[in-house]
Formats: sequence, C-alpha cells, structure tokens
Amino acid sequence: MGALRGPRRWAYQAFRALPEPVRGVGDTVLRRRAENQVRRQPGFDREAAVRLVIGPLNTAGQGERWARAAETLPGVSARSMSLERRSSGSGFGYASDWHLSQAVLLRGMAQHRARVLGAEGLPPATHVLAESAWAVLADPYHRRIHQDLEELRAAGISVAILIHGSEMRDLRAHAAAYPHSPFHGDWDERWEKMHATVERTREIVGGMAAQGVALFVPTQDMLEHVPGSTLLPITVDVDRFSPGASRGLLLRARPVVLHAPSNPRLKGTRAVEEVLGRLHLAGMIEYRRLSGVPNAHMPSAIAGADIVVDQIVLGNVATLAAESMAAGRIVVAHVAEGVRERQPGLPVVEANPDTLEDVIRGLLEDRPASRERAAQGPAWAREHHDGTAAAAALSSWLLAPRALPPATPRPDV
Repeated sequence: MGALRGPRRWAYQAFRALPEPVRGVGDTVLRRRAENQVRRQPGFDREAAVRLVIGPLNTAGQGERWARAAETLPGVSARSMSLERRSSGSGFGYASDWHLSQAVLLRGMAQHRARVLGAEGLPPATHVLAESAWAVLADPYHRRIHQDLEELRAAGISVAILIHGSEMRDLRAHAAAYPHSPFHGDWDERWEKMHATVERTREIVGGMAAQGVALFVPTQDMLEHVPGSTLLPITVDVDRFSPGASRGLLLRARPVVLHAPSNPRLKGTRAVEEVLGRLHLAGMIEYRRLSGVPNAHMPSAIAGADIVVDQIVLGNVATLAAESMAAGRIVVAHVAEGVRERQPGLPVVEANPDTLEDVIRGLLEDRPASRERAAQGPAWAREHHDGTAAAAALSSWLLAPRALPPATPRPDV
C-alpha cells in the first residue's frame, strides 16, 4: 500500500503513539470495520460456473466494462476491482464492484484474499485477469501477479494478464517507428522511470507467458509490444454516450473543439494547444480543454463539442475516441498506418502535429463532408466497443474446457 500523507499520516502517527493495550483495541475495531467493508461488496453468483475477477486498477473504467461484457457469456459472474488512489483524487468516479479503500488496504486484505479464494460460504474465483501484471491477493501497490500465481493456481484459478499500454510499450521501438513519438530526443527522469517499468513488466510477463498465462491488450498498437497477446477491445457504455449523436453538428459559427488529455505528454497536448489556441484567438473555434472531469459528466461534455481531438503523437485511439464516436462527434487523432490497416473503415480523421491545423480548417470548410464522417461513428462504436467484441475475446479463455474449482469454499483460508 502507498504511504499515507497529510492528515491521514498525522492521525496514524498519533494512533501509533498510544499505549499498546489501547492501540490493540483500536486495531481490532478498525480491522473489523475494514473486513465489513469487504463483506458488504457483492460476491459471485453462486450458480455461475465461471467466476472472474478483473483488477486491481480499473484503468479508465475498463475493468468494470469488461466485467459487464464477460457476464453476457453463459454461466459467467464477473467482479471488477479498484484501488483507492495514493494521491489525491477520486479516480474520475469510475464504478467498480470491489473497491479497496485505504482502510481495506491497511487492515482488510485478509478478508479480500479470502473472498477471491473462497470463504464464509462464498464460492471462489475461477479466473483472474490481472491489469498491468499487478497482484490481486495482497498489497497490490508493492506486489505483482507472479507473486500470486502459485497460490492462485493451487486454488484452481486460471490467470491472465491485461497490459493497458505505457507499462509495456517499448519507448525506443516507438520512437524508431513513429516520426512524432513523444519519446524522441534526450529522456528526462519520467521517461527513464517509464522505461524501467516497461523492462520490469516485460520480464514478469515473459516469465508468466512461458508458463501458459494468457495475455490481452486493449488497443491494436499494443499487439506489437506484447508478443502473443490477444486484443480485448476498449469497451464503453455506448448507450450513455449515444444520445449526443442526436445533437446538431458544426452548426455554430465557432464550433467547439474539445481536448481532454489524461496524460498531456502522451497526447501531444503542447502541439494541440498551440494549434487550437491560435484558431481560438482567430475566432474560428471555441477551444475547450477538459481536465479532472468525473466520468459521470463526460457524456454531456463530449456531446457539447463538435470536434474531439484525442492524441496526435501516439498512434492509437482508446477510450475517449470510442466514447466520442458513440456520441456522433468528429474524432481527430494520429492513427498509425498499421493500426488503420487492422481496422478498415475506422472513422477517425488523421492528424499529427504538422497537419493538425490544416485538418481542423478543412473540417470547418467542408461541413457536410465532416458531418458524414461523424455519422459513421455511432455504428462503429456499437460494433466494436459496446462489449460484444470484448466478450468474444474473453470467451476462448473463460469458456475453455478446464477443471474448475468447486463452488463450495475452501476451509479457513
């Protein structure tokens, strides 16, 4: 678990200064509260033959969406996991079935471990999909899934790994392949740390893949960075965003152009803002930058835009693009040639730092053609990102013939 900060740290230090007998009573009370938090969260469907855990990160809410997609398969019960952030912030308010608060991370992990392995009359998991190769049984902030593997397999649980992107994207290979890669030039401390993470993740994943652990990635570009992986497509709640498609597009004299960088350096935000800021000052567009917006507000924020600029340096599209296509907005991004070849018909307008201004001007000058491109988005999002494709990708792993653990709990884990 990450280090406590601010008032929580002071409170914890004051608690540790109490006499041991007093502290012991307090520890027991706090432990029981943490364990009760875990017990109040939903267990698996007792009748399900397949019981899947996806976590522990719920990055961009994808763990939750994949869990719901998995449950469309016959006999599958799925639970998504999330962690309380070590830094301030709510994690953008994405829902999850199991949330590990700081209290649970400190004192409730034994109860959490027990529910994964089966306890108190509840059936155990049969499958674990570990995001970014993080551990799921104990201390996820400091452990990785290979440290859980022996115990999970002893319980009859099948393990797979989901690699989102930055934790295993080869920075040097990306720089060599992409002219506008953010990884060109001299690396600063952040890129060095990211590279170290990639090397460590690659080592863990390589070792586990050699043991037959399945590998998944959510975007087409990551198939190049994770050998032997299967695409588990980005999944969004299309029905939440589709009402935006009924709103008029490019009807204003100054259309709204939206950019919502979750990671500005990986999105090319500096170049994006140079262009959009210049067009804004010229009175051609209204530029809006979204930052820290809760997920619940994203459908209205996207629907209020005409054009959504995703990233212009990385070469792939992910959650924001899928949501924006579902809302019938014009999506602009850099999509690498190989990625486009694997997705014929992808209705995303191509742009990079050198071409973005001309692209935006062209979209404004030929508004009927721009509306036609945007109109292709909702059908694309529903076909590729509503969970159907994700369920199909998971089915070969989840429904493969195997010796499942019994639905009755193991004694005293």
